[in-house]
Amino acid sequence: MKNIFKLSLIGIAFLSGCATNTTSTSPVQSVKAPAPTKAIAPIQSAAVAKRLNDCIVRTNQSADATLVDSQIIAVTRNNPHAKALFNSADKLTDQQIIALKSYLSEANTCRPVATEGLSPELNSIYQEFFKKIDGVYADLIARKITIGVANQERQLLIQDARMKRLAVQSKKS
Repeated sequence: MKNIFKLSLIGIAFLSGCATNTTSTSPVQSVKAPAPTKAIAPIQSAAVAKRLNDCIVRTNQSADATLVDSQIIAVTRNNPHAKALFNSADKLTDQQIIALKSYLSEANTCRPVATEGLSPELNSIYQEFFKKIDGVYADLIARKITIGVANQERQLLIQDARMKRLAVQSKKS
């Protein structure tokens, strides 16, 4: 199984911790949470996790999502373009900006599901992540940063948010 948007969702790598494993017959990959070293209770119910996964899968079925994943942001796990994207010195073209904006608009519809039923502390972590990742995307769209820098910053934000989430979950265990 592959890991989709952690969008930035968007994070969508960040959101992968909220999703469950599912089998998909579509070419779109479903989200799989990484196995923690210590058993930590899920932060959402199975029903919410399924709705989140369904939202992510639906979001990643568009032509814009495919373009974003192959040319702009390494959204899927084991993305064959990831190395090139993380090292890219290119800035977005007009066509890529249009595709990214469209993709983000759709992907951001998953945010309310991602935060549904979270404790105030976890919700705060998610909101901080969303704010920071939106800043990365805004800089990328404004051509202030390169595709490579955006991918690197995004990955750091995802890792930071994941560590904060795991710390909160460990305290409650």
